[in-house]
Amino acid sequence: MSTDEYRRGRKVERERQGKNRRARGRYRGVIPVIYAIGFVIFTVVSLFIGPEPAFAVYLVTHLFYAGLVRADINSIRGQGVDWGFSRHLWFGAAFALPFVAPAYYLYSRRVLRRENESRGLGD
Repeated sequence: MSTDEYRRGRKVERERQGKNRRARGRYRGVIPVIYAIGFVIFTVVSLFIGPEPAFAVYLVTHLFYAGLVRADINSIRGQGVDWGFSRHLWFGAAFALPFVAPAYYLYSRRVLRRENESRGLGD
């Protein structure tokens, strides 16, 4: 008899049910919307106000994207998806490089599709 049969509690029940549920990114769907809004705000500010305020908009939205990527990775990991070391690389890239959020959006779709297929839930 394995030791899992003696474990009880909410966390154990979530672990048992977690393999039967579809993995999804909590903030993944928001990333392209926020990215588009940030791009529009950056364009309007740079055209009508000037480059200094546009740079401030760029910095704020850039840090916001990094926070969204980190929160999404944590939510996906909380569902039992193993990211390995690449989760650190994605967050670091989102923090340091300007156009990583769309690339992360595409990569996370691939990770979630692979995980859902391995759980037998399809796409």
